[in-house]
Amino acid sequence: MPIPQKQNQETRLSAKAYVYKTLREWIIDGTLKPGEKIYDQEIAQYFSVSRTPVREAMQLLSDQKLIDITPGKESKVSELDKESTKQSYILLADLHTRALRFAWNNLITSDVELMKSKNEALKKYAALGELKKAHEMDKAFHDVIVINSKNDYIKNFTDILLSHVQRVEYQYFTSKNDYENSGDSHEQIIKAIEENNLEAACEALRQNWLRTMDTVDKLEDL
Repeated sequence: MPIPQKQNQETRLSAKAYVYKTLREWIIDGTLKPGEKIYDQEIAQYFSVSRTPVREAMQLLSDQKLIDITPGKESKVSELDKESTKQSYILLADLHTRALRFAWNNLITSDVELMKSKNEALKKYAALGELKKAHEMDKAFHDVIVINSKNDYIKNFTDILLSHVQRVEYQYFTSKNDYENSGDSHEQIIKAIEENNLEAACEALRQNWLRTMDTVDKLEDL
C-alpha cells in the first residue's frame, strides 16, 4: 500500500483523530485509490501508534462509507459510484440552501467580502491550472455560509457528503472550465446576497450544486 513520506504529527490531535484526519484526506485526494487495500498494521507503523487508534479511525471512515471493512478478511477504500455521488449533490444542494436560510441574519459585510475573496482566488487558481487550490477555494467559499448557519448538524452532514463528491472531483475535474463555471455561479449567489434577496440567493446556491451534479452525470468512465 503506497503512502506518502511521513510528516510530523499534529500533537494537538489525539492518535485516533490524527490517523482519521490523515486517512480521510488521502482517500479524498486520491492518494489512496478506490479499491486499494488498507493494512492497519502498516498504518500503525507509519504513525508510530498502536493498532487500536488505527482500527477506531478506520471504523469511523467505514461508518462514512469511505472504507469497506470485511471482518476477518480485508479493508479497502470504497469504490466510486456515480448514482451515489449524484444523490450526494442533491442532498448538498438541500443542506446548503437550508444553511443559507439559517445564516441569513448572521451574514455581515465582512462575510460577503470573504466570499468574494475566496471566489476571486478560485478563478485565479483555475486560470493558472492549479486545480487543487481552486478546489480548496471552492470549499472555503461555501464554508462561510455553513459556519454562519451556526448549526453543527448541517456542518457534520455536509462534511460527510462532501468527502464523497470531492473524491470524484479530484479525480475527474481536470479542466479549469469546471472551476471557472463554479466561480461564475458563486458571483450570482453573492449578487443576490448583496441585494438582500434570500430566495434568489437560495436558488442560485441550489443551482450551483445541481449544475456540478450534471457534470458528474456526463462522465462516461465513472
